[in-house]
Amino acid sequence: MRFTTMLLRAALLLQSILADQVLGVASLDDSTRARCPSGWQIQRELGPRLSEKAAVAVPSSSDWDRLMVRAAAPRISPRFMASVEVATEKDVQETIKYANHIGVPFLVVSGGHGQPTTLNNLHCGIQINMRKMNDTTVSKDGKTATGGGGVMQHEIVASLFKQGKMAVTGLCECVSLAGPLLGGGHSMLQGRYGFSADNLVSARLVLANGSAVTASAAENPDLFWAIRGAGHNFGVATSLQVKVYDATQNWTMIIFTFTQDKLERFFNTWNRVEDENDDHGTIVLNGHMGRDPDIDSVHPVIGLAIFFKGQNNVIGAYTSAFLALGPVSHTTVTDIPYGDLYDTGGMGTDGLVCRDDHNILGYPSSFPRWDADAMRAGFALFSEFTGSEKFATSAWLLESYGRKGVETVPEDSNAVSPEDRRYHLLTSPMLWWAGDDEQDRARAMSFGKRMQTAVRRNSKTPPHAYVNYAFGGEPLPEVYGRDGARLARLKRLKAEYDPHNRFGFYVPIR
Repeated sequence: MRFTTMLLRAALLLQSILADQVLGVASLDDSTRARCPSGWQIQRELGPRLSEKAAVAVPSSSDWDRLMVRAAAPRISPRFMASVEVATEKDVQETIKYANHIGVPFLVVSGGHGQPTTLNNLHCGIQINMRKMNDTTVSKDGKTATGGGGVMQHEIVASLFKQGKMAVTGLCECVSLAGPLLGGGHSMLQGRYGFSADNLVSARLVLANGSAVTASAAENPDLFWAIRGAGHNFGVATSLQVKVYDATQNWTMIIFTFTQDKLERFFNTWNRVEDENDDHGTIVLNGHMGRDPDIDSVHPVIGLAIFFKGQNNVIGAYTSAFLALGPVSHTTVTDIPYGDLYDTGGMGTDGLVCRDDHNILGYPSSFPRWDADAMRAGFALFSEFTGSEKFATSAWLLESYGRKGVETVPEDSNAVSPEDRRYHLLTSPMLWWAGDDEQDRARAMSFGKRMQTAVRRNSKTPPHAYVNYAFGGEPLPEVYGRDGARLARLKRLKAEYDPHNRFGFYVPIR
């Protein structure tokens, strides 16, 4: 079980953690850097404009280190002059208006898990910390809930479950509600209910000019379309109203571990069981490859966790198919209440990947089917890379969160790329190491790109990367979709709502 409790938990957590709330960034030119204000100036001038519960911290403040913690640091280290802990929507407005007035960038953060390299281009900026806006309220009819822009997944899961409800969130309890949703949001529930973005009913947004608006099907519908899938480009979400569902059925988790000699059979079996069971309900297949020297001292091994809700008519086909491969271990945990699912499955706040200040670097790809030969080529590189103790905790994600729920949502209903609906398999080597050595970083980048190239080499579909996993710098069609009319619409809306590219560092639409 050592393999399960460490590497499997890391892999399960990584999906949402990469997309955690990075909701607003402002660009900064050279002339602005020349007039960079001090943190004390920002505190003195902005502080009186904010609500009583808000606070402005500067580098010498006792809270500064706590506010600067990031999951992907020190590789990702935006440079701030001040941090504003906002408590109201008006605080967000005042902060953005002030930043615009003095000509400095801003970055909105809840959990601090954004990983695109372009975040490092933020200098002399203001952090807008959303964590004080962390309330959750269920509507009187019990069909929706509203979460604050800073609410974390563990908070909304616990709050809703006390009332017998659940929402389509991310996959890790130490990330925000907003971050994964704005980029689409894969979920334990998507096989039945669609992406997190598909479940957004309305949102309150503070725009680049500091104005606050509602985005919904009835109000600002174009903006509502855009923020569901490309939301990091358009505004700061101060609250989100989402659909909720009854959380009455318990879950089951089945865990397999395989040695690498089963790799080709493993991926071919995965393809076969999904081919034979098109509508498999709420079943999540979440696997990874990683090091466990107690099982194999030379190569990484393969782990697979299958989660399903309630009774499922096809789960027997899945378990028997993978059991036939001869796993090293096979464990089943039953009767897991939804409120405990993330902790039990290794996705809770104490999980390995929720540790602070460890570099995370991913090279994602999405496919409609596994190519076993290509995965073997990538595995060989991954095995070489993780043979170094420095990188030995890296994990290669192998994910399928369900198809029918996302495929039944019309592709033109929001800005989630059509490829995310068509290519249900996600894979990414997630390279993980501590420290700030340039040679380590260069080695990780080199191997990551080679692994991505290897798994894509035989693909009959154009390259696609899920935006919440994006490394930064990918071509726009690779993350937002290859339909020209869709990209043109996104660019038009970007020009309308953010003409000066104030939200311009997180996979920007330019």
